[in-house]
Amino acid sequence: MKTQNGSAVKSAARAMDIVEHVALQGPVNARGIARATGVPESSLSYLLATLVDRGWLAQAADRTYSAGPALARLAAGSQAPLVDRARPVLRALSAATHETASLFIRRGYEIEVLEVELSTHDLRFTPQPGQRMPLHSFAGGKALLARMPADELDAYFRESARSRFTEHTICEEAALRREIADCRARGAAVSLEEHSAGVNGVAVALDDMHSVSIAMPSARFSPAIEAHTIAALKDAAAGLGAG
Repeated sequence: MKTQNGSAVKSAARAMDIVEHVALQGPVNARGIARATGVPESSLSYLLATLVDRGWLAQAADRTYSAGPALARLAAGSQAPLVDRARPVLRALSAATHETASLFIRRGYEIEVLEVELSTHDLRFTPQPGQRMPLHSFAGGKALLARMPADELDAYFRESARSRFTEHTICEEAALRREIADCRARGAAVSLEEHSAGVNGVAVALDDMHSVSIAMPSARFSPAIEAHTIAALKDAAAGLGAG
């Protein structure tokens, strides 16, 4: 049967040839892989970089390649860590929305950036891995507040210091509880210039500890964009097995 995308099929076949050769032969350099598989060197560097990025291969300091952690997990029947599974999802999210996509983890009453895929726009939000922000002012944090059970949420309001970052920051308990109720109703959190002037965010929770978000300048935000972004985030969450 003739394929509609012969180039894609050829790349997939070459990638599998590379992985099979490395898995069988042990550490081998790029020249040895090219010689054994017949993959042209012009294509090989891209394929090797992709396979290393996805964890199918690992590159040592001497520039040889060996089987990567993804192969070991596959053999053991275990699932890749969330950060590893999220990377291609964040890339797809950023491509679908043309904005910055981020993965967060909850650290007490803050969220920490775990992984980021930056927008290609010159004007963009640029969080850094390891950066922390309070739950109440970020969409990624509000999505996790909406997942808290009642007793934990009560403790949060008793104990947290909710600073005001802009005139739009929601700090008061009654107003923030209404916002959390709205998050639960729509299945997503929205932050409208609540942490940084000129920056809006939309997020969904993946579980009780992780959330994924899209951030964009207010100038590119609209109700239609909000709806499109929420749909894209929910699809991404489903793909990551959010529960």
